[in-house]
Amino acid sequence: MTKLNVGRATFWAVLETGGAQVSAFLFFVVFARILSPEEFGVYALALAIVGAVNIVLFQGFGDALIQAERLDESYVSTAFWTNMMLAGGMIVVLQIIALMAPMLFSEPMLRPVIAWLSLLCIPRALVSVHSALFRRSLDLRVFAIRTILGSLAGGIAGVALALHGWGVWALVVSQFIQSTLIVFIMWRSSDWRPRLLFSGTAFRSLLHFSKHFMTASIISSTIDEFGSILIGLSLDITAVGYYALALRVLRAIITIVLTPLQLVMMPALSRIAHNRKQFGAAYTDMVLMTSTIWLPLVAALGVVAPELLPMVFGSHWRMAVPVIQAMCFVSLTMPLWTFSGQALSALGRPDAFARVAFWQLGLYCIVFPLAAHFGIVVVGWSWSALSALMVPIALSRLHQLSGLDVGALLMKNARIALCGGALVATMVVLQTLLPPGLWRMAAELLAGAVVYAVALNMVLLPGHLTRIVALARGSIPALGS
Repeated sequence: MTKLNVGRATFWAVLETGGAQVSAFLFFVVFARILSPEEFGVYALALAIVGAVNIVLFQGFGDALIQAERLDESYVSTAFWTNMMLAGGMIVVLQIIALMAPMLFSEPMLRPVIAWLSLLCIPRALVSVHSALFRRSLDLRVFAIRTILGSLAGGIAGVALALHGWGVWALVVSQFIQSTLIVFIMWRSSDWRPRLLFSGTAFRSLLHFSKHFMTASIISSTIDEFGSILIGLSLDITAVGYYALALRVLRAIITIVLTPLQLVMMPALSRIAHNRKQFGAAYTDMVLMTSTIWLPLVAALGVVAPELLPMVFGSHWRMAVPVIQAMCFVSLTMPLWTFSGQALSALGRPDAFARVAFWQLGLYCIVFPLAAHFGIVVVGWSWSALSALMVPIALSRLHQLSGLDVGALLMKNARIALCGGALVATMVVLQTLLPPGLWRMAAELLAGAVVYAVALNMVLLPGHLTRIVALARGSIPALGS
């Protein structure tokens, strides 16, 4: 695993997530201005239910292919046909859920929307193994191409239908167009084709790894969907819409800042897992690099949200402002634990990842239902609180298995957090001194960024930003050397 390979993979991962998020977010803004919170709520709840089931096709057997030292055709084809069979079973399950959804959530539109969205299991199964093979080789160029083109095609078609009064169905059609184009691009870009081959030995070997990883990934990846479902059960569809908007805005930042490293972390760290010192140093640098970018972006979003959300999405989304402000407190904690699953799996311990994920699920099952009874804003606060609770759980497990220096990591992250506090203080002061408007918002963001950069690079962590730039240029795999 060379510096060049990982650096190039990170570049394509950033291009994929950045380019896709720019186009996807622009289309999301247009959709939000055309559609009502109720229509968004129906779509978000249906997509949460389908996504909670669909995640099996993205995690587990594919990731087992990434982690395996050697592959032969029996393993790859077995993984493909297993995913296709899983897709068929999931469609049946989702069709049954679609029949029950109107009674559970008091919303008749959920039945047809879930029924149609369930068919997305097929295209996602068709690309699951291809995606794993590209990730295994760190060839992420095709991901950038497929995601950007798929997002553009689906978005343009969806907006056109929304303008013609299709409502929630504009979003559904957009998903189908995007998924179909992704299948076409992935299959055209790969020489591999499945054979009519299924090996029981290969299946058992893949299952040995994937059963833990799949369980953990399903849990950790569906927590937010679980939140939408609980809100729909405890509150109403409009509240789901507000939560979905707040979550979508934060996910845009998550996808740009966190996802690129998530894509390369397991294949990169798995190659140095035998060297615990190098492994711990690499993981620490990855987390700090992410936190350096993530924290100021999310903290600044929380400050400007009262002006930004109504300006961008329309005044009918004003009630989502306190929700997203509460959720922005996750800026302090998320990078500290969100990569733990990839790191534990790189160590060959997906079972440890599963245990961490079960802790996460248990906490959410306790806190989220209680918070939902007190309103959507309290749900936002609980979302941030649960992220903080996951930090000691994840880091303690990593320390036990890899010797990760948790104290050093937390100390450096605390200094980044102090710089983020200086950013927030600067922006709040300017809010009291300048008249409202776009220029004030721009001045807040610029002044806050300058204060953050100076405080970080010259006071609390001298030379840190210079090091981050060096890491981003491709030295990640050798950080611990």
